[in-house]
Amino acid sequence: MKIETRIVLGTAFFLGLLLIVGWVALNEEGRMAEFTVQYEARSLERGATIWESNCSACHGAFGQGSGRAPALNNPRLFNGERLQEMKWAGGLYAYVENAISAGRPASVAYWPEAMPTWGQQYGGPLRTDQIRDVTRFVLNWEASALDEQNPPEVVQDFILPGVREEGDLQIMASGQPVGTGLATLELPVGDPVRGERLYNSNELGCSSCHMGGVIAPPTEGTVTRAEQRIATVAALANYTVEQYLIESILVPNAYLVPNEGSKVYATGGISIMQQNYSDRIDAQDLADLVAYLLTQG
Repeated sequence: MKIETRIVLGTAFFLGLLLIVGWVALNEEGRMAEFTVQYEARSLERGATIWESNCSACHGAFGQGSGRAPALNNPRLFNGERLQEMKWAGGLYAYVENAISAGRPASVAYWPEAMPTWGQQYGGPLRTDQIRDVTRFVLNWEASALDEQNPPEVVQDFILPGVREEGDLQIMASGQPVGTGLATLELPVGDPVRGERLYNSNELGCSSCHMGGVIAPPTEGTVTRAEQRIATVAALANYTVEQYLIESILVPNAYLVPNEGSKVYATGGISIMQQNYSDRIDAQDLADLVAYLLTQG
């Protein structure tokens, strides 16, 4: 082949290669955008699978929440309210990713059980990419959560750590909202004998702290102390003894018994009383417990 022919063919090949490279470069942005869409779609699919297997039992299949954990398909998560009340300075992605990875060990104080640790870097079972997938799945609810025309169902809202307000709670089995006035709470007739059994049971563990005043105020004299507090504490002025006992069980931070010497009954505004009885006992249990405590004069 003549040298001139080779030069022509080489030049043509080079020009063709430039055209191909140019065409690829011009379409790279669109190609990468399509790849990103496909990648994120697969990530959401994987996140949905992880959610169904590990998260839905507590947070609900559609993120609506339950008595065990709050709703994440929730306007307050996406409009910034939750981040503000938690004093979180970072972004929403980092907040959700951190909550999933590190868990919420202290949440056992205000939920029936603590949010588990899921990230392997914190000793959990999920890899970093899996944490990323389920985080993307949660954040995918933003549009539905902020849809004012068709807002999502929120069965259980967030709880501010260390603060359990009456309006956030309900007596589990009865479904009766505690509301802001305990006087409106209607309980069945209580059985003091069954209440004593519940009080001493391992399931509730009341006597392990209160019997003999080992950790908490003693069982003996409960009614007498309640009457004295109602008579001397302005915030309790309109209470009956029964209402005082109900609030002590359901909303233990509403009134904090003053510490006595080496006996510490509250720390940092949080009672040492277990914080989740409202999620663990039903209306009959509560009525029976109160009926028993009313015998302790």
